[in-house]
Amino acid sequence: MHRLPKFHSFVALFLLCWLVQEPILHAQDSLKNLPEYSLPLTSEKLVIAHCMTNIISFKGHPLEDSGNSRYYAPTGNISAPLGGLTQVKVMVDSMMSSRSLDEAVEFEMRAAIRSGIDGFQFYYILGAKDWDNIIKAYFRVAEQQKLKFKFTFCISHPNGKTEDLKIEEYAARMNGILDEVGRDNKHWLRTPDGRLVIYQWDGEGLADIPADRNGLPVPYYIARAYQRLADKTHERFACIFTINKEITNRDLNDFLDYFPATWIWTLPYNDKNYVGERISQICSTRKRTFTASVFNDFYTSKLLKKGTWDMYHQVSDAVQAGIGQVERKYITTGLSYNFRKLLEFGIAKNAAIINVITWNDYPEGHHLAPEINHNEGFSILLNYYKSKWKNEPSPYADRDVAIAFFKKYKHDVVPAPFNIPVKAFQKEVIPAVWEDSIELVTLLRAPADINVNGSKKHAAAGLSISKFPMKTGVVSVNVTRNNQRTVKFVTPEGITAFPYRSDRITYTFSSEFERFYKDLYPGFTPSFSTEYNTRKQ
Repeated sequence: MHRLPKFHSFVALFLLCWLVQEPILHAQDSLKNLPEYSLPLTSEKLVIAHCMTNIISFKGHPLEDSGNSRYYAPTGNISAPLGGLTQVKVMVDSMMSSRSLDEAVEFEMRAAIRSGIDGFQFYYILGAKDWDNIIKAYFRVAEQQKLKFKFTFCISHPNGKTEDLKIEEYAARMNGILDEVGRDNKHWLRTPDGRLVIYQWDGEGLADIPADRNGLPVPYYIARAYQRLADKTHERFACIFTINKEITNRDLNDFLDYFPATWIWTLPYNDKNYVGERISQICSTRKRTFTASVFNDFYTSKLLKKGTWDMYHQVSDAVQAGIGQVERKYITTGLSYNFRKLLEFGIAKNAAIINVITWNDYPEGHHLAPEINHNEGFSILLNYYKSKWKNEPSPYADRDVAIAFFKKYKHDVVPAPFNIPVKAFQKEVIPAVWEDSIELVTLLRAPADINVNGSKKHAAAGLSISKFPMKTGVVSVNVTRNNQRTVKFVTPEGITAFPYRSDRITYTFSSEFERFYKDLYPGFTPSFSTEYNTRKQ
C-alpha cells in the first residue's frame, strides 16, 4: 500500500527534472541556424585585405627579421652565410624607419587604396597588447585624413590558456579599442543591421571543446565561445570562419549551422575541382555568405626548421642552424594565373567581399604592399577585376597597359652555393612548368601587336594573356598598333640561368610603374630589384 504514493512521487520528480532539463537542452542549441546568419554582411561590394598588424615600419619599430631589408643582400650582413635571410625588400622600410606611427599607417592606407583595397582585417593574437596602439592609429589617421577605409579584427590561432582566460584578454583589449575610437565609428566593418564583422584565422582555438559534447557538434562550442566574446565586448558579431584545408560537406554544414559566412585561406585555383566551387554552392543553398579569396604568391622568406612550420624568428638563430637545417615553403601559383582565376571565380559568384591574402605578410610572400619584386603588377589586376566585379568602367580604359610576370630562374635549376630547400606543402594543382615562361598580361584599348624580347604575337582588345620563352637577361616589352608604339619598357630585374640562392618569388613589372607610384606619399621614391640584370650569365 505504500508503493503507490512512492511511485507517484517518483513520477512527479521525473516530470519535474524533465521540465527543468528541457529548456536547458534547448538553450544548448539556441545558436543553431539563427535568422541573422542569412542576412547580408555588407551593403556594398568590398575588397578587404588581411593585414599583419605588427609588420609595419616606423620609428623605434623595425620590421621583423624575416621581412627586414637589412638582410636582403647576400653579403655585408650577418645573414651572409645563408645568402641573405630575406628575399623581399619592402619599398617603404627605409623611409618610414624614421617616421611616426601615424605617418606609417597613413602610407599603408594610401598604398592599399591605390591597390584597390577598401579595408583591413587585422591579424589579432593573444599576448600582443602593444599592437592595439597600431590599430588605434589606423582609426585616428583614417578619420583625420578623411580616408574611406574599413577595419575589423581577425581572431587568429588563440591557443593556450582556457576559454575563460582567452575571452577575458580579448574582450579587455577589444573593448579598449572600441571605446577609444568609438563604437559608432564609421570605419568599423559592420553589417547593414549593425553587427561587427569578425574574421577568424584558425580561430577555433578560442573554445574549450569538452570530451563529452552532449551530442552537439564542435562548431557549436566554437560559436558559443564567440558569442561569449561578443557579450563581453557588448557587441553583436557576424563571424567569418576560415577554411585552411580540404573540408567535407558534413563538416562545412556543421559550421554553417552556427556561422553566417566563410572565407578560404591559401588554397590555389584548380579549374577541374577548385574547392571554392563546392563551398560556394553549399553556402548558397544554406543562405550563407560565401566571401571570395585571392592570393598572388606563396614563397616564404622566413626560414623554417626542416619539416615543420617552426620559424626562426631571429636571424642569428637561422644562421646558427645553417643551411642544412632550414627550408622555405612554397605554393605554385603559375605567375598571374592563380590570382586571375581566383578573382574571376569571385566575380562569377558575385561575392559580397573579396579577401586579399595579404596586404603585408612579406615573410610569406603573398603581399600586395609596395615591394621590389611584386611591384604593382598584381595591384593593377586587382583594380581591373574590381571594376568588372562592380560593373564600373576600367581604370585603364583610356590607355594600353602591359604587365610582365616571371620567376628569376626556371623551376628545375639548382641554385649555388645557397641552395636552401624549397618545399611545396600542398598538393600541386598548378604545374611548376607553367612558371617556366614570361607571361605578359595586356589591357588594350584595341587589338595590337606585342613584342617580348624580340618574339612577336598579336593580342586582343581588353584583357589578354600571352606566354613567351624565358630568356636570360632583362625583359623588353613593346606594344604597337598601326605602326605606332603605345607601350615600351624594360624590366629592372632579369632572368638568370645561374641563381646564387633559392628564390621563387614572382617578379612583376609594368608600363604603369611610374604612374602607379607617383605622388603616392610625400617623400616616397620607389626602389628596384636588380639582382640578375647585370650578373654574368
